[in-house]
Amino acid sequence: MPTEYPRSGSLCDLFAQQVVRCPGAPAVTYGPITLTYQQLDRITNSLASRLRELGVGPDQLVALHADRSLSVIVGMLATVKAGGAYLALDQSCPARRLHTILEESKPVALLTEADEDGLTALGIPVITVAEHLGETTRDGVTHDVRIDGGAGSENLAYVVYTSGSSGIPKGICVTHRNVVRRTRNIDYIKFGPGDRVAQISNAAFDAVTVEVWGALLNGGELVGFDRDTILSPGRLANALRADRINTMVMATPLFNQLAADDPSTFSTVSQILVGGDVMAVSQANSVAVLPGCTLVNGYGPAECTTLATAHHVTPMPAEQLRVPIGRPISNTTCYVLDDMLRPQPAGVSGQLYIGGDGVARGYLGQPELTAERFLPDPFAAEPGQRMYATGDLVCRLSNGLFDFLGRVDSQVKIRGFRVEMNEVDATLLRHPGIREAATIADADIRAGDKTLVSYYVGAGEASPETGELRAFLRDRLPDYMVPARLIRLPELPKNANMKIDRARLSFSASASSPADNGGCLAVAEALDDEVAAIIGRLLDVPAFSRAENFFESGGQSMLAIRLLTQLGRRFCVNITLAEFFEDPTVRGIVKYIRERSDPGAQPGEGLL
Repeated sequence: MPTEYPRSGSLCDLFAQQVVRCPGAPAVTYGPITLTYQQLDRITNSLASRLRELGVGPDQLVALHADRSLSVIVGMLATVKAGGAYLALDQSCPARRLHTILEESKPVALLTEADEDGLTALGIPVITVAEHLGETTRDGVTHDVRIDGGAGSENLAYVVYTSGSSGIPKGICVTHRNVVRRTRNIDYIKFGPGDRVAQISNAAFDAVTVEVWGALLNGGELVGFDRDTILSPGRLANALRADRINTMVMATPLFNQLAADDPSTFSTVSQILVGGDVMAVSQANSVAVLPGCTLVNGYGPAECTTLATAHHVTPMPAEQLRVPIGRPISNTTCYVLDDMLRPQPAGVSGQLYIGGDGVARGYLGQPELTAERFLPDPFAAEPGQRMYATGDLVCRLSNGLFDFLGRVDSQVKIRGFRVEMNEVDATLLRHPGIREAATIADADIRAGDKTLVSYYVGAGEASPETGELRAFLRDRLPDYMVPARLIRLPELPKNANMKIDRARLSFSASASSPADNGGCLAVAEALDDEVAAIIGRLLDVPAFSRAENFFESGGQSMLAIRLLTQLGRRFCVNITLAEFFEDPTVRGIVKYIRERSDPGAQPGEGLL
């Protein structure tokens, strides 16, 4: 449904209006620091001026290497004020992948939270955002002079990179109009003056668009959360209550995990927008019944600026298979088409195509791929409009809601991030000891999420051991793209056309169980045995040794959250995810339990 919104306005213009309207209102809070709209305006003017000196202007990129900190918000806002577009880099990405992205995108400058070794060697001017956060800047009237970099509604606001089927990540170019369309006068959730919006998304995940600009363009306040709090249900529930959070935007796998553990985590939140993967019916029901809480299941590719459809969730029958992805949000059109681009009737599946002002410009430096996926919209009322071919299968139900049925290609969502399994395969094949490789997604009931399983055929004596191959992948792929299981086969199954038959590849826990290190459960102490047994049950392996690495044995972040929650309840200790990453073994866990457990506490008393 069309709605009026400032279609010609830029992010800088609309933020400036909020500074005039409410200069003394809180704009962003991270830890002990709260900045008003006027203070945030001054700080970002200072940084924007520096970026202008470096030559930043319309459609030029500024890389941002920070996450879940004040530097993220300042960097984004300062970049668009300077006329440029920000490119948030995932800090978990290995150096090789970051270099590939930076070489292709060619940013004018790189913003960091603090001095970081290695970044200055890239040949890009590096600016430390912290240098602009001092009290002299935030309270100095000399920085009240607005910086206008000349960007308009059709210029780039940001570029976000996602997995590419060719084995190379691709950058999606999003304009100011795209962002304004998603955050002003919207109908899927409500943003208004005084709202307190949780900032929990990774800066490289496009959900941050709704969090940051939804708050700052509507007079709300962003409240930052650190990663350990986000991933600990008990701590998160306390923080949401203490910080009086109204609105949350979060990835579906994290929502499914937290809601399964304790749905009351969200009891004090007014509205929750969840998206990025399939929402579990049971978890959705458990949160939808909370008094005063509106739960929204959102759907949308990054090519359509985070969101295209939304569904306000109400309690569903337990036997219902899926939560609908809803109807098109305002100023968005959705078509269910067959291979000849003919509309499909209700109840018949087809590929989803999305049109409207949220459709991004295209892929950075890839005109052929842009032309392939961003097509002329034959159904639009105005000429020159485009629609995006999502690659997703849907059908329209009799009540008008869309039902998501899956992908038409090999792309999956892992922890809310898009993954082209062809990219994982291409990376595996770069190892000289790999002759063939094929990756599939396996439903991981342990984590309530999908997990990647890669099958490979070695190249004779050069064939790598599993540990070596996993290290090879971790050096080239972000953590969420590293397969949880690596399974060596003598040959990959082929179909009649001699192509790899992925349908015949099946996950076998016994085939991919961690290798016996000779000491599985051989430790004498009962505490070690119990912790090892808990991990073994969680990973579904017959034995787990004291020195074995949780993540190298098939564990991943969602399972780690569940593990730490179980340990907190059983041993009355609080172990953060960051601490667990330092030594993800039985040995490391036991050390914390011995240091922190209360001898007089009963199991269940010390939940995180």
